[in-house]
Amino acid sequence: MKPTKIIAACLIASIVSAGGCTKDFDQINTDPTLITRELMKPSLLLTYVEKNSAYEVETQSIISEFSGYYANPASGNIFLNRNFGDPFGSYYRNYLINIAEGIRLTAEDPTLQNQNAMFRIYKAWLFYQLTDAYGDIPYFEALNDIFELNSQPVYDSQESIYRDIFKELKEATAALSDDAAQKSFDAADILMGGSAEKWRRFANSIRLRLALRVRYADAALAQENISDVIAAPLIDDNSQNVLLQTLDDGNVENLNEFYDKNTRQPGNMNVSFTVTDNLNHLSDPRLPIFAKLPPEPAAGYRGAPIQMLQNETQRYIEDSVSLMGDYFLQPVYDKILINASEVKFLRAEAALAGFTTEDPQELFEQGIQLAMEQYGVASGDITTYLASPSGTLTGTEEQQLEQIIVQKWLATYYNVNEGWAEFRRTGYPRIWTGNELGDTGGNVPRRLTYPVEEYFKNQANVTAAAGRIDGGDKLLGRVWWDKKAGLPFAHPRQGMFPPEDY
Repeated sequence: MKPTKIIAACLIASIVSAGGCTKDFDQINTDPTLITRELMKPSLLLTYVEKNSAYEVETQSIISEFSGYYANPASGNIFLNRNFGDPFGSYYRNYLINIAEGIRLTAEDPTLQNQNAMFRIYKAWLFYQLTDAYGDIPYFEALNDIFELNSQPVYDSQESIYRDIFKELKEATAALSDDAAQKSFDAADILMGGSAEKWRRFANSIRLRLALRVRYADAALAQENISDVIAAPLIDDNSQNVLLQTLDDGNVENLNEFYDKNTRQPGNMNVSFTVTDNLNHLSDPRLPIFAKLPPEPAAGYRGAPIQMLQNETQRYIEDSVSLMGDYFLQPVYDKILINASEVKFLRAEAALAGFTTEDPQELFEQGIQLAMEQYGVASGDITTYLASPSGTLTGTEEQQLEQIIVQKWLATYYNVNEGWAEFRRTGYPRIWTGNELGDTGGNVPRRLTYPVEEYFKNQANVTAAAGRIDGGDKLLGRVWWDKKAGLPFAHPRQGMFPPEDY
């Protein structure tokens, strides 16, 4: 499904700000009474939110560096407490308030039952990403009708938010109907074409993702949701991947931003050391797809680490560092929200942990095959890889888990929120960091700090939320599901320079 140019009205209400609209509606934005529910089309709201939020799945934000996917020596010290106004503000103001209005607009008409369910599923998808970044956030009192605006909503616990998200995904999926009388979003749904079956697979697969996310915090909650969805329709094949294809239509906002940035700043798209480190050690055929040999080929595939001091960065100057592969630098490119390979790896982890009776090795192999096929790896190379040690789960349960998570991390390449969340949840992949220690003692941050603006606008509630965080409102504070013992795990060569041993 290809996106169209987006022209949609933003709602005026938000728990964070009363502003924010597209450039096409400057006049309307000055007078909220000019937009009424009779004029608002739910399809426009969905298209607007799907397009813009999908474009944020793969981004070179600071989270892309926390995830281990990207390293930019020009970023400086990224382990500093700072004002993380986004994604907090942008998610509420641009995405969630519009989705909430879509839910209200479709709630009363029985022929819009599917549309209502789809809005609810997408709201869950957005909200879990936001709470994963910060921890406790406004949820139950957020996103009120414009006439019931609450400028100081309570911050709800992440546990209660997750429990409601599981409920919403379950109920909304059950509400999806194949009845021909249901009005479809059709092409306005630029992710799934209004297909109830695709939305079922999306919701069930996201629910499986989140069930594994909470396994170390609440194994019973994980088991309950895994048991509910493991035999339900899931994303099983690359043809079912949920994605948005960028456009080369003359509008720079519809382009693949990796292509746009590389066009404007050639030679600036570094691959991270974490990527080349894992691909090199696994003898993975995706290495020349994910990365280019540097101008000095003798350096080999050498990605750039994060948090290096000035004297450390000299080793990774332009002529001896790998850049992003051409696969990712095309104007038309698929931005993937969730793919079949990730679902296979989720099932492999669930089986390994005893949540299901499936075969983790079989699912592990299927995940690798789907991930490599997605990037066009030759079938012979896939067969050879699967027959190698890299294609076989071995060792203790924890060692096998590391193999699964590293492969899942590679399969979800540049889905930065997922990469960072899985690193925090499991400890994998192991990320080497330089000697720029920052405010975290050299550790990758485990959450974002609350925006400074919230301490002015909603002081009592944000202060209460900060007081509940294990570690406080700091980068090393821990969100509710971050409960695995012994984390973070050090990279085998942490403290050694250079980190490469190949």
